[in-house]
Amino acid sequence: MPSMSGAAGVYIDRPPEAVFGVLADPDNWPEVNRGVTLRTTRVHGDPSRPLAGGDVFVEHAAGPEGAGDFEFPWNVQESTPNTRLIIASRAELGPGHHCFQVITFEFAPSGPGTAYTRTIRVDFPEGTLEAASKDQAGSFQEYMGQQYTMAMKLKAHVEGQG
Repeated sequence: MPSMSGAAGVYIDRPPEAVFGVLADPDNWPEVNRGVTLRTTRVHGDPSRPLAGGDVFVEHAAGPEGAGDFEFPWNVQESTPNTRLIIASRAELGPGHHCFQVITFEFAPSGPGTAYTRTIRVDFPEGTLEAASKDQAGSFQEYMGQQYTMAMKLKAHVEGQG
């Protein structure tokens, strides 16, 4: 199965509980991922608490121009407060075409702040990338390379809150 992956790590000058708290509330995502996440919708789980294992939410994300928007139904595979958050999604790329994504967010104490790491892996069933539109395939390749940008957006958001 073909796959793509990307990772980035940054230091955030806030404690792990502050960084985890932002990402474990998908209502924050449109602000953190401005221009990418349009909105989120909780499907399963208590919205008054941080995400927990078994919770489900949908991320409505902007696609490349002309390709429309994407919907990613995220399932929380692991939520270890202030340490790790793992979400997984089976995303539709068009009629009969899909991919599987896993994003791992890790938070480690580092001095007064957090060593934050974001890792994504996307698996494509055989023939999916070849059948996807050029815009869709290019969008995923571009997204893999933007993990540092996404980590820096989180850093700016969290540090701007304190």
